[in-house]
Amino acid sequence: MTLDDLRQDIWDSYADLSPQMKVAASYILENPADVAFKSVRQLAKAADVHPSTVVRLAQVVGFSTFEPFRAVFQQGVQARDVRFEDRAAALQKDGRWDAESDIFFEIGKATLGNLTSLFQPDTQKAVQRIAKAILDANRVYVSGYRSSFAFAHYLAYAGQIAMPKIQLLESPDGSHFDVLGQANEQDLIILFTFAPYASEGGRLLTVAKKRGCKIVAITDTMSSPAVPYANMGLFVPMTGPQLLPSLVPAASACELILAECTRLGGTAVVDNLRRFRDQVHAVEGYLSPLERSEEMDEDKLFDA
Repeated sequence: MTLDDLRQDIWDSYADLSPQMKVAASYILENPADVAFKSVRQLAKAADVHPSTVVRLAQVVGFSTFEPFRAVFQQGVQARDVRFEDRAAALQKDGRWDAESDIFFEIGKATLGNLTSLFQPDTQKAVQRIAKAILDANRVYVSGYRSSFAFAHYLAYAGQIAMPKIQLLESPDGSHFDVLGQANEQDLIILFTFAPYASEGGRLLTVAKKRGCKIVAITDTMSSPAVPYANMGLFVPMTGPQLLPSLVPAASACELILAECTRLGGTAVVDNLRRFRDQVHAVEGYLSPLERSEEMDEDKLFDA
């Protein structure tokens, strides 16, 4: 068993775990290096649970004892690329984020670290599962609230061009919840939600669960309130000193999902894209680039 497979097994079991085991599972999924190199007592102390809770969690996912469970983490952590979110978080604690630091470059470091952490084998597997769920669903509803709305809008707008069954859930008066009255177990809900978690997302998840929809949570940590509702998910690292959690990794996650849907979607996706292009051209929806002339001086243009 690979580390990615084991992490997915823990995710799949999460909804049925006891409260204390959920605490342990969240810590383990977010800190794989600790599992690899700490004893069961040290790990339990770090996760703030009893050692027996950690052992029971290992047993839930198919291991008789903690040692073979930890061995999977040891092999996986040694084999995979370094995850940089911990380094980015450490920058906030070592004095380099004070008033005298160059915030321009520090944001760059954090952003690159987040992207490196995102582009890992476990992310690829999660993206593949989500893309397959989108293609298999009858209808796909995409939602996000407050700062997360931007990602929902982008995924739904670009996705609907290739797959018309994708629909953005939005309305100024909240009536988009009414649309879910027609949703059922053949439909998929994709919710973007990052700390601080918008309460509207909680209502959406409650309604979606009652309707029997499959749920994809694209969120930041296992402690996200969306996790207990989700059938599958994608974790997006968002550390850094930005005004709000970094938007760049979540935008990249949208691009990955759309690319995988396109790869797996076959000729129907190509036909839909061609049809959309023809529709836009029919109403002159795009402007043509300016023709370069000798009078155009780019240096002067952008210095103005």
